[in-house]
Amino acid sequence: MGEQLYPFTKNRYFKKKRMRSADFERDQAFADHKLSFLNHWVFGTGVAFGLGVQRIDSDSLLVEPGLAVDSQGRYLIVDEPTICRIRGLEGFDNVHGEKALLWLSYREEWADPMFVADDQGQSTQYAVARERFALSLREEAPLPLPAAEGALLSEWVLFEDDELRVVQSIPRLLSAEQVCQLRLSIQSFSLEPLELELCYAPNIPGFSGLDGQVPACRRRVRVERGETVLSLPVRPVQPAQVARITVEESGFALEKRGVRFGLRQAFCQEFAVVGGDVAAALATRLKALSPQELWEDQPLGVPIAGVRIIRYDDKALLDDIVPLGLRNQASVPRLQDALGRVAGRFQTPEEETEQEGGESRAAPKEEQRQPPAPDARRMATGSLRLNAGTHMKAGSVLASDEITHGLGPGTVYVTFGVEHIYPVANSEENRTDLLLGDVSLFEQASGTYDRDFDRGVRVHPDKGTFELAVRSRADLRQSSLNLRWFAWKVGGEAQKQEPEGTLVRLTPDVIHVKPGEIIAFTPIFTGGVACPCDFHVDGRRGGVVTRDGVYTAPHREGLYQVYAQARGRPEERANAFVIVETEEQDHGPGGL
Repeated sequence: MGEQLYPFTKNRYFKKKRMRSADFERDQAFADHKLSFLNHWVFGTGVAFGLGVQRIDSDSLLVEPGLAVDSQGRYLIVDEPTICRIRGLEGFDNVHGEKALLWLSYREEWADPMFVADDQGQSTQYAVARERFALSLREEAPLPLPAAEGALLSEWVLFEDDELRVVQSIPRLLSAEQVCQLRLSIQSFSLEPLELELCYAPNIPGFSGLDGQVPACRRRVRVERGETVLSLPVRPVQPAQVARITVEESGFALEKRGVRFGLRQAFCQEFAVVGGDVAAALATRLKALSPQELWEDQPLGVPIAGVRIIRYDDKALLDDIVPLGLRNQASVPRLQDALGRVAGRFQTPEEETEQEGGESRAAPKEEQRQPPAPDARRMATGSLRLNAGTHMKAGSVLASDEITHGLGPGTVYVTFGVEHIYPVANSEENRTDLLLGDVSLFEQASGTYDRDFDRGVRVHPDKGTFELAVRSRADLRQSSLNLRWFAWKVGGEAQKQEPEGTLVRLTPDVIHVKPGEIIAFTPIFTGGVACPCDFHVDGRRGGVVTRDGVYTAPHREGLYQVYAQARGRPEERANAFVIVETEEQDHGPGGL
């Protein structure tokens, strides 16, 4: 840290103590240091609000009013719009490139001069120090992570030139159970939007993408000035205590204006993999550090904007202002906020399903609702258990809940069989056979299945899910059935999926029905393919609707409302109205 704030020192008072100027200074420093120490840990370092920067002309810029807190916990308050010339800023003569950072720092203005007698006779001192601010320019350089986030995240610059900087960010602890997001921060200094073709494929043994394949992010993205964040979710598939993550030449490529660029420098680092609550493990890691390790020491002050300068001959003109990323913002409270931002990258399976079904909640300026990457998976398998109870009679039906096959929306084919587990003679091991087709054709080692089963599969192509059902042809002597299912898509290579459309209406949108009548509603999308929807009924007595949109009208006359919401995008909603009446009236097909 810059000025040593602690251990705190204060005056000890006693009767007849003679106060010297140093004693009064100590009292003032004690209060200032405690307040600065508290501010640092509560707010952190950075811009709290305001302090936007605008270009006025080729020589001047304007800083809007606002508040920032520097690394010493001091308030930097700009109380009115401030206009300054770039040539008059401190540090301008030391900036030789075309990119710079505008810094806001603490300054004191002295006022109320007075004459003081001293050993040299008489000197001028100032009785008042007014807390103000100063603006300065420094050469542009990557800003370090805040100390707390630096303890929780690993950052690495994958690519950098005059227009772009691509930074990889990975949590220092990975979860053995939850999905984690690896992030790419694309910092653009270009005056115009850039169209990029990006390929990012880190090597992470023991982890896969959400589709079960090797983790990879292949995107075409349009980036504006400032920071754009992309996410690559990865899922643990093999137990391990350490994950060695590498990014080699073949794992990164960037195409800009038709020119292909490669990796700046290869990356290789080991990350601990923890089970259980990863947020608690991150908190433990954070709390194990000392105040000196978590203290942010930045003597220049607070960066508030990037500046682009055009130089020709001996002249320099202000070209543009580049906004900085979110990391330069102060937060309240600081440590909990930093911990929450990192821990929020880990998802439970339920959250993961919601993200796959709808729009992901990305960081600011992140490219949202991009077309999903082509699904390279052609086949998937899994198992489940159906509980039959103490005794299942012949003709009884067991059905599963909806199962996600992971092959994405579209038509898939599903089959399944019964897993028969039995002990191996003269061994403590068990053997598993998979019984497909008519199981009664096979002689069972333990006589478990004497008759065949009737099997049923219901596939939901729009949601990427299916259901299984089994009906026994004889009394079942087991309390549960273990099923193994297989799902696959037909065709050659995977085709690139279209972007998800926008929900606009339901069909039918207005319909007359009889009490208890069943109607199927279909969501209509525009601008892309259909995506999963959740159906609801307005009111407790308005009838019943399934998740697939199959509605059963109530037995009371009236006007009822059914609505659908695009899963993961609750702001997209479409309504339909059902008029229940007992008398037969000809209203035409589905209309009033």
